[in-house]
Amino acid sequence: MDALRLDNPFPGGRSYLVSRLDSTQEEAKRLASRWEAEGGEPAFPPGSLVAADEQTAGRGRIPGRAWSAEEGRNLLFTLRLPPGAVALGALPLRIGAAVCRAAAALAGSTGAAYPRPPRLKWPNDLMLGDAKACGVLCEAGSLGVFAGIGVNCNQRSFPPELRGRATSLALELGREVDRWALLALILAEIRASLEDRSWAEGAARLLWRLGDEVSFVPGAAPEPGREPEPIRARLAGIDERGALILESSDGKAEAYFAGELRAPTGSRIES
Repeated sequence: MDALRLDNPFPGGRSYLVSRLDSTQEEAKRLASRWEAEGGEPAFPPGSLVAADEQTAGRGRIPGRAWSAEEGRNLLFTLRLPPGAVALGALPLRIGAAVCRAAAALAGSTGAAYPRPPRLKWPNDLMLGDAKACGVLCEAGSLGVFAGIGVNCNQRSFPPELRGRATSLALELGREVDRWALLALILAEIRASLEDRSWAEGAARLLWRLGDEVSFVPGAAPEPGREPEPIRARLAGIDERGALILESSDGKAEAYFAGELRAPTGSRIES
């Protein structure tokens, strides 16, 4: 494990890089637990992060879905936040919006532009068009909150099952991107978002499919073969609790805290 030379905006936060591990999420929990129990090095207080060039057991928000990434081509890291930093239900949206803004800023700093601007797919993904470029996984426990973030930076090809549904910043921009410059931008945007009382307004403007008819499967991850019938409704926005607001054809609005948002055709975008 090496110290990562990075301007970490979280006071006291440390930054580390590991060449290969199972999961940055699990490694961050191990580092936090060890540091809380024993002290000493490596220090891993709230505000610290661990990144990896390669992870062998990355996972998504929904159980059973893996996160696959080529070695050394993408940005894979987990940030530890203190308990109660913000409401957990809204945290994936806050972080997802921060990643969207950072991806846009990175492109602007190089004079490049995305054919389709970064958008936030509720509750945790960065979308470029209808293809996913980033996922966020937030988990809470006695040691605080752990936000795992995976951004497809420079990967140029994907497994057959992900083609057309996954993309990368480099594919969209037509050039390689500096993943460590992106990491610095993401951290700055996350820090700002956590302190922003009007965060929901900014996140709502970034929503993927805002104002469109969408397909939505409510509730926690269903059992295989027992998925409920998707809801067809207009995506009206989000609220400050992080809930998705859907509006039916009769104008009635409902708030949802768990579920899977899909393109209106019913095609699934994996989270």
